Amino acid sequence: MDTTESVVAEINVALSTDYHLVRQLPGGLQSSAYELTDGGTRVVLKWSDDPGWAPRVRRAAELVRRARTAGYPTPQWLAVGTTAAGSPYQLQEFVAGAALRDASTIGPSLAGELIAICETQRELVPDHDSNWSVWAGGVVFDGWDGVWERVRGYGGETVELIERYAVLCKPYRGHVLPDDDLVHGDLNVGNVIVDNGRVAGIVDIEAAGGGSRAYDLVSLATSAARDGAPAGVDELFLQAALRAGGRAAVAVCAAAAYASLAEFVRERSKYSQDRALHGARRLLELLDA
Repeated sequence: MDTTESVVAEINVALSTDYHLVRQLPGGLQSSAYELTDGGTRVVLKWSDDPGWAPRVRRAAELVRRARTAGYPTPQWLAVGTTAAGSPYQLQEFVAGAALRDASTIGPSLAGELIAICETQRELVPDHDSNWSVWAGGVVFDGWDGVWERVRGYGGETVELIERYAVLCKPYRGHVLPDDDLVHGDLNVGNVIVDNGRVAGIVDIEAAGGGSRAYDLVSLATSAARDGAPAGVDELFLQAALRAGGRAAVAVCAAAAYASLAEFVRERSKYSQDRALHGARRLLELLDA
């Protein structure tokens, strides 16, 4: 089985480099990132011990190239590969700054910058591989992954919220959602790197695919609500999502994202569960649902 040290060793052989591990970077609830250096250059390594993730990483590498060409501020990917054991990895440039974990620092100016960044995602993915709009509709209406029914079995306010989302989405069954934008897929405030009050980078983009950029704007709205952004910031993101994709896309993307998040936090702390509930509740409130 691969370890971070063994992955670094294989990278050095494959690329004729001399990187060594400096530290695990903070954050990363779903996957970890590591700072490497060769004594002069700092880079970031991300890798997975799931060989099945390799095609998604290769796909993301092409989407990163397209996004950067359009002005989307995600770090450049320097190398993509797999280890002998099949573990996919990528090296990317190191971006100075700090993750925006305290949403209380998001004012209208920074929110506007993030909204403008999401607008660069327009019509970047005309094909339909790994499409977030298709996934969202499948989860809400067709039982994909079984997550919707599992969440319905959790009880308490989680069930109340998922049923409210079901009512919200019911008029949009069969509705064709926008599907040709780039979608990050996990654009919470913790994946925004800020330096001197400006966005320096958007990270953790390996799950990128096609869909509606409204998905990412909805994610920002929910994250702003649950992570303590000043009053009104979540509404700025939601209004931008409605402009970008329309009410059907916003409703279905929000519902699918909540179901996925509710399952993700199920085995985590009560604090994480309460934050997820608050974000979902606030989004329904903003949608008058």
